[in-house]
Amino acid sequence: MDRDACIEHLARVPYVRIGFVVDGDPMVLPVNHLLHGGAVYFRAAPGSKLGSAAAGNIVVVEADEGDAQQRVGWSVVAKGRASIVTDETEVEALHARSFEPWALPDNSSFWIRIDVQDIDGRRVVRA
Repeated sequence: MDRDACIEHLARVPYVRIGFVVDGDPMVLPVNHLLHGGAVYFRAAPGSKLGSAAAGNIVVVEADEGDAQQRVGWSVVAKGRASIVTDETEVEALHARSFEPWALPDNSSFWIRIDVQDIDGRRVVRA
């Protein structure tokens, strides 16, 4: 799939999986997310494992969908650097979007942005 198709697929699923390394160990966690300006955003709480992934590290974003009976589907994998959103204008723009984290955040939660540097996807079709 081309980049635009991959972005469309990421935008339409309710959650993605974020892969990152914490204390030398790989970790994969699901998050609900939004896409804004070509970047992937999600909310995290201070002290969370997801929050620790935001310290300028490269992370992986993965999403997929399939129909087991039809044996068709797709998968998208994106890589990019994660960072904590500190720009107030950007935070306001994100809060203006229709987005409700599954784990309701308190006032100390923050946005993490993944600037997608590489993205690839494939369709699975029945042979």
